[in-house]
Amino acid sequence: MSARSDAHARLEDARAFLESARTIDTLNDEESYADVIATNAVHAGIAAADVVCLLALGQHSKAENHADAVKMLREAGGDTAALSRLLSEKTKAGYNIKSLTRTKAAKCIEWAGKLLQAAEGTYAEH
Repeated sequence: MSARSDAHARLEDARAFLESARTIDTLNDEESYADVIATNAVHAGIAAADVVCLLALGQHSKAENHADAVKMLREAGGDTAALSRLLSEKTKAGYNIKSLTRTKAAKCIEWAGKLLQAAEGTYAEH
């Protein structure tokens, strides 16, 4: 597969993850859904960052270390602040006993939305 076709697949993933986060946020007002919303938003942001990296660098980070993904996105000229913020919530949302707040989940949606918007712009330019 080419970097462009891989970027297309990751762009579709990013859109689906973000749509899922937004849908769950809209349909469920319980605090207990915050982790699920945030986790979907985090995955949307990661997929969106992959799009930018694939198109700018021909590859994306596959490392377990989140710092590597941020470094690669920086090399690609992407929004590392939004990705860093999302990644800082990933472990809290996915593995901690104490849930995130709905306010934090909403911020995750916002950060993922910024990354998706950038990915869509990058994809359109290439």
